[in-house]
Amino acid sequence: MATRARRTPAKRSALITRDFFVPHVSTVPANAGQLVGLHVRQKVSAKVDRSKPGEARVVLMVHGGSSPCVPVYDLDYKDYSWMNHLAAAGCNVFAMDLTGYGSSPRPMMDNPGNVNPDQQAHIMPRPLLAPRKPDYPHELVTIRHNWDEIGTVVDYLRRHFRVKRVSLVGWSAGCPRVGGYAALHPEKVDRVVLFAGGKPRHGLKIPEQPGPGSPIKLQTRESLEKKRWDPAVRSPDQVEPGIRDIVWKQTMDWDRIGAGWGPTGGVMRIPNRTDFGWTPGLAAKLSAPTLIMTGEFDHPEDRIAVYEQIGARYKAFLKIACGSHFIQWEKQHGVLFAASLEWLSTGKLRDKRTGRFSVNADGNYQFEGK
Repeated sequence: MATRARRTPAKRSALITRDFFVPHVSTVPANAGQLVGLHVRQKVSAKVDRSKPGEARVVLMVHGGSSPCVPVYDLDYKDYSWMNHLAAAGCNVFAMDLTGYGSSPRPMMDNPGNVNPDQQAHIMPRPLLAPRKPDYPHELVTIRHNWDEIGTVVDYLRRHFRVKRVSLVGWSAGCPRVGGYAALHPEKVDRVVLFAGGKPRHGLKIPEQPGPGSPIKLQTRESLEKKRWDPAVRSPDQVEPGIRDIVWKQTMDWDRIGAGWGPTGGVMRIPNRTDFGWTPGLAAKLSAPTLIMTGEFDHPEDRIAVYEQIGARYKAFLKIACGSHFIQWEKQHGVLFAASLEWLSTGKLRDKRTGRFSVNADGNYQFEGK
């Protein structure tokens, strides 16, 4: 395990940041059988860091489909770091990059010819001079490969910190990753937080191997903001001025190759994945106490479907006013962070183990029933 540790800035001097790599034998077809390192970031208070293994709650955060873990969970700007919020309250917090993201392996992804043919125009003439067929004509991963990698990191944390179970947090596409893993390995999972995840879908099979296609798809800054974020910004002051520049810069900091592709500002390289297979049957097996959260402007009906279909005896649903799919980067991020901490620490939301809640722009909660 290679480790790099540093103190956070003076105003958060009680917190320690470490970046390290957990050894993993890859099951991804593009580099199957190779010993690789999965990038993990740790945030922990100095007090917890000095404590005996097993005394602090261990939390692992898994990113979504379009961003690496650090900009999502540890944005270095004011109080927008979700990891800092949890670590300052006494959790031992980790976030991981799956294959294709951040500093984890990106097999077949340094070759611009492996970009989706219908997106290659974004990177012409830099570095691609003309359209071409992918050299590796397959998508990169399935959810099974994600589960294998989550499992390796979970087992490492359980061994290293001498805990029986680890709590899990997922955002967006991280929700089926986390929810599916928790459903399959209940003995290793304590509590679960799912934010902005898609609903389980009937008729899907969990794919064994990636399908035909290409290993890379791209997200430009324009597609992130104009197509995905802006349509759900509907409240005054929902997004702080300037924060989008910060989000994009810190995202590009974790993809130096993508930062040099295409127009000024770069592109975000994302692994193409074969359909996830987040099914009602799998959701029904999720037994760990689970909190599901959504923004008011982010298809809350889909998130309530997750709440209704998961099998956990103890589960809560929270709709956050004036929020989109990207609340961790919006003004309501404090509500998101506080609710997750309450659930991870106590297994309750507003002193209830089960129920549906909403919270308004002023931070006032309302219980809406079970």
